[in-house]
Amino acid sequence: MIAELHAHSNNSDGRDSVKNLITSAIEKGIEAISITDHNTIGGSLEAMELVEDEHLPILVIPGVEISTRDGHLLAYGITDDIDSGMGMENTAREVRKNGGVSVVAHPFQIHKSGVTSLSRIIRFIEAVEVFNAKFYIGLCNKFSRYIARKFNKPEIAGSDAHTVDALGHGITLLYNANDVESALKDIRYGFTGVIGYRIPISLQLKTSMRGIWGGVVGRY
Repeated sequence: MIAELHAHSNNSDGRDSVKNLITSAIEKGIEAISITDHNTIGGSLEAMELVEDEHLPILVIPGVEISTRDGHLLAYGITDDIDSGMGMENTAREVRKNGGVSVVAHPFQIHKSGVTSLSRIIRFIEAVEVFNAKFYIGLCNKFSRYIARKFNKPEIAGSDAHTVDALGHGITLLYNANDVESALKDIRYGFTGVIGYRIPISLQLKTSMRGIWGGVVGRY
């Protein structure tokens, strides 16, 4: 199954609606998606409802990107919000308690609140995002993969898409998945493959400028 496991809607800091993200993902041949908005599960719940109501040919894996004191954590398989601002260990415990899977997001990418000491928290999480398509320094992805393999942790990729144009740049292959439960098992036990290429700088800058301009307009 071709999965996009890291995308943001306008429920947090993304530029596009959940509906537009789902429509674009289907057009691009993506078979599973997780809307991982910052500190809110709302985008995922909206996506699940949309896909069910309109019988759309895509699997929605509930997800959220949680801000912890140690960096950002992707949580899959939960349907209730978890408080932000806790340490990563306690956050991962809460995710597990709620039946979810914890994945550390874009390690070493300080400008995006990635963890800076992955080896210190590696035992608390279940997998590592070893390819993030929104990287500026390629060594971050390479070092993330090195640490994941050193500690025998499953690997995923993510586009970290904030627009429909960025979807599909970081793809995780889920080898046994056909529903949410089996998708979570693939992530947890490492039945995954990673395919990715960087989102063009021109597109990243365009997205960033849109965000800055939107913020300026919103203040007046």
